[in-house]
Amino acid sequence: MLAIILLALFAVSSAEDRIHNGKEAEPDLNNVVYLMSSGCTGTVVSEHYILTAAHCVPPSPEIVRIYTRDLYHHDPSKLPTPAFQSSILISHPEYCKRHDIALIKVATPMTIPPVPLAANYSHPKDDWLRVAGYGRTKYQIFNASTGDVTSFENPKTLMETYLQARSTDDCFNESFKIAYPDWHLICMYKNDSTVLHGDSGGPAFAQGKDGRYYQVGVNVHGLTWGGPTFSFWKMPLQSPFTIASLSTDVSYYCPWIEQTTKGEVKCQPFKSTPIVPKF
Repeated sequence: MLAIILLALFAVSSAEDRIHNGKEAEPDLNNVVYLMSSGCTGTVVSEHYILTAAHCVPPSPEIVRIYTRDLYHHDPSKLPTPAFQSSILISHPEYCKRHDIALIKVATPMTIPPVPLAANYSHPKDDWLRVAGYGRTKYQIFNASTGDVTSFENPKTLMETYLQARSTDDCFNESFKIAYPDWHLICMYKNDSTVLHGDSGGPAFAQGKDGRYYQVGVNVHGLTWGGPTFSFWKMPLQSPFTIASLSTDVSYYCPWIEQTTKGEVKCQPFKSTPIVPKF
């Protein structure tokens, strides 16, 4: 996760094997889980539900195997019996690249303290957000001029770091905003970090004045130099945002989450306070 991104545009094979501005996640993130079937990340949001990205959810009736942080192993062949399995997979009904958010209902109740979801995140510009995931820790650029990039090597544990929130006006050009006015995203930026494959579905947190971290985003994409992506498609970034990580805006989708879970998951109003990054 969050490997350093080489910005020099040269067509030479290169690799990076250290985590830049990332570290092993603190114990309070034990409610961030690994989704084996899709290689994604998710968060426990109630006794029966996990929140993740829609592109992480396979077609039903496939079963998603869910591993808690203490059971995770970077070698898939050494993973033990999963802690939980899915019983129902629920992608947003309008998902097609946009509306990239999903819920997984588990077959047996979870006793893990859930992540609180923010009902009223207001996108304060330049605020730092805390992000976490089980994504890859290395990448390789085969041809930077064409964006031929791959990421590899699973992390040995859950990782976290901090990215700075920016407005969509800052991140995307006018043609994109006109073409996709209903794309409800949080844009996060740091000039030497991004989310990588496997971080999808993981959380972006803002901090409340009560000291708790509220999930405000579901990580869906990591981008490089305004075109090539680590996931699905190209998006036009404004200069100088050559790298951006994108999260689905949880607050916008709170009505859908609450309706889909029949009120088991309820988003919570909160008053935010700036995060001081722990780099």
